[in-house]
Amino acid sequence: MVIIAVVMIGYGVASRSMVYYPRANNFTMETGGSIDNSFDGRSVFRHIIYPVYYFLYGDFGDELTNLDSNPEAGWSIADHVLLAIHMIFVNILLTNLLIAMFTKRFDKVYEDTRNIWHSQQYLFTREYFSRSPFLPPISLLYDIYYLARMFFFYIRRKHFQKSADRDSRVFKIISKKKHTIKEWNDFEDAFTSEYAHDEVKALNNASIKSKSGSDSDNKENKDDMMKDHSGLTDANNNLKQVQNDLNKLKVLVEGLNKELNDEIEKKISQNGDPTNP
Repeated sequence: MVIIAVVMIGYGVASRSMVYYPRANNFTMETGGSIDNSFDGRSVFRHIIYPVYYFLYGDFGDELTNLDSNPEAGWSIADHVLLAIHMIFVNILLTNLLIAMFTKRFDKVYEDTRNIWHSQQYLFTREYFSRSPFLPPISLLYDIYYLARMFFFYIRRKHFQKSADRDSRVFKIISKKKHTIKEWNDFEDAFTSEYAHDEVKALNNASIKSKSGSDSDNKENKDDMMKDHSGLTDANNNLKQVQNDLNKLKVLVEGLNKELNDEIEKKISQNGDPTNP
């Protein structure tokens, strides 16, 4: 909303400064028009805020009429272009705002739905564990018996200071009775099995995605290592080739030096021989 307000005010200031400020437009009261361009709070709201605000609802008022009455004026053409850009940009911002509101509402509804679903699942499972083991109408007799039992042990505990009903089915976080703990554990298992299954499934999907991503990363690293290794191998081969070429060149130079020395010694021996004409 702040971005939309900034865009609206920016267009209002720019367009009104082009349309109503020059006296050649004949819109202001100074040139016989009906537009009051005095700089006060009322004029700012009337000519900058209000008209641009109603553009959001498609109400252009006299905006297009005033612009179309001077089709050859530069300020009219510039304001037409500015108005088109302003409307496109504002519509894009409104669309994004609508999408964001729907997304937020959907996330909230989804979260509320999950909470309601888990609450109903808990109540349904607890009702299943605490309901009568008999079918109607026999279950009515069981309920009457259970109610009478509760009333009897209440009177016994209240007036005779006796212990409570040890065989009644209760749901406690910590229980002193082993069979109650077993029943509570069974209840927990039945209640959380589906939720745990969903969580494990989600974790498996996430691990599969991360594993596939790590496998692709490992593959890329392996390819890079293979490329580096092949590059090192090529460099070593090139180095060996250069060394072989240097050795061959060295042998060739040594041979040339030997031949040159032999030729020099031969000429020296010929020049030093007296029988040589």
